Amino acid sequence: MRTRVATVVLLLCGVTGCAFLAPRSQNPGPSVADQGIEFRFFAPSARRVQLAGDWPGNNWGRGDGSVGEANVGLMQDDDGDGVWEITVPLSRGRYRYLFWVDENTWRLDPGNTEEAEGGPVGKCSLVVLYGSQGHMEIR
Repeated sequence: MRTRVATVVLLLCGVTGCAFLAPRSQNPGPSVADQGIEFRFFAPSARRVQLAGDWPGNNWGRGDGSVGEANVGLMQDDDGDGVWEITVPLSRGRYRYLFWVDENTWRLDPGNTEEAEGGPVGKCSLVVLYGSQGHMEIR
């Protein structure tokens, strides 16, 4: 019986590339939410994650003031599953962003293949928002 099960698993792996055994992506990229654009970042071992970007009010995590604000873009992992989330009210436009993990590591968004030059480390993720008549979309 075990040999039969092992044979079936190996056959399925050969046909599907074992994708059914891998966990689903925890980094789906930005999405449209009721209150703005939702950003998610999977970092189960992180103690703190911030969203830093080039939109007004964030200024790459420094806020609007010249001295900065330590909690700008602070994300939450409310249910402890390692998925950090924040919703940002953004209007139409092009926005560059990165995730700042544990105040020592800049990370691109693995759920978003769009990238641009710039930001604190020279390369960053890019989200383009467009829409009309109150309907926002991501390109």
